[in-house]
Amino acid sequence: MIEDATTYRSKAQVLLDLSKALQFTPECLEANRKGRLSKDQAMKLSPLCAQPAFLTLIFAVAPFLAWTQITSSQQQISFTAAFPALIRELMHVKDLFEAHGKLGGGLMLGSILISLGIAVVMATRVPLMLYFDLLDRQVITKEGRVVAREETTNRANGRDPIEKYFFSLRYLTMPVNLAAYRALEAGSIYLVYLLPRSERLVAIEPKMEDTPEKVAQDASAFARGESSATRI
Repeated sequence: MIEDATTYRSKAQVLLDLSKALQFTPECLEANRKGRLSKDQAMKLSPLCAQPAFLTLIFAVAPFLAWTQITSSQQQISFTAAFPALIRELMHVKDLFEAHGKLGGGLMLGSILISLGIAVVMATRVPLMLYFDLLDRQVITKEGRVVAREETTNRANGRDPIEKYFFSLRYLTMPVNLAAYRALEAGSIYLVYLLPRSERLVAIEPKMEDTPEKVAQDASAFARGESSATRI
């Protein structure tokens, strides 16, 4: 016997499914409705800025620290005195090769340049707009019909294709995960909560057009994490 898979999901159930997929709580949604990013949402988004910024700092500073320590040991001087000595050598490449030889000088100069190059690449990955959004912690609201769509990129050698999922609202395209893609109810009007500069999606809810009593009931069900789905 084949079970009919057609189900009706109330707006409270759709909201609950979306909240689980996008990891926002009733408290987060309440803050977003007031135009603010919740503390919990800010903490979850912070690593997106902190990680590339930290790696940028590491690759920019680490080679100078390492070669300063080596210079300090070779010249028998303090670490604080070794750093200016290292900078002087780097500014006079000819003297650098004479003091350390072509191999030693090339190793020192090459390692520093490569590390600085990696630092520049990592710096380009720091999401500055998201960083400023997290400082400001404001949220804007957009309303309209949201469409879930999927993009598939085929890869060579018969490997599994790369699948990406998005919510689209007019000109906005918001990356989401597979769970959120599946949770969206097609053909409905939504309130979308975004960070203003990066346009990053932080929460979404179906627009409630029922009676005040039904809206209150659905909101209460979402707060309790309950499902009110019924089969037709």
